[in-house]
Amino acid sequence: MATATITKTGPIFAPNISQEVKSAVRQGLFDIADEITGDVHEQLYAGHGWVTGRLRGSIGARQFSDLGYEVRSGAVTGDVVPYTYWIETGRRGGVQTRFRGYQMFERTANAWNNKRTRIEYLMGRALVRAFS
Repeated sequence: MATATITKTGPIFAPNISQEVKSAVRQGLFDIADEITGDVHEQLYAGHGWVTGRLRGSIGARQFSDLGYEVRSGAVTGDVVPYTYWIETGRRGGVQTRFRGYQMFERTANAWNNKRTRIEYLMGRALVRAFS
């Protein structure tokens, strides 16, 4: 399965923080995952991986733990589109095909690992809203 997972650590993610702060952090993480979803969607357009729109429509953010979100196929519909891995990597049954794959999740994850300012903005905005 192809996913984009962004992991952050620090004292604000400690298990003993208040529920209000935890809720704000959760909202900030969702906002980040939502923007990541948009970045993956931008790479699937007519003529470039978008024929029926089934894969594009299935990609979304999913909460997989208390403070963990991932962007993946099946997050919206509940059903992983079976050819997601092939579209991402160009591999079928572990064998590389002539199609090289789009690497849309990989490229998006790599780009977001360098977007510290944007991540800080989204997290900060969620925290400010929680305390306003």
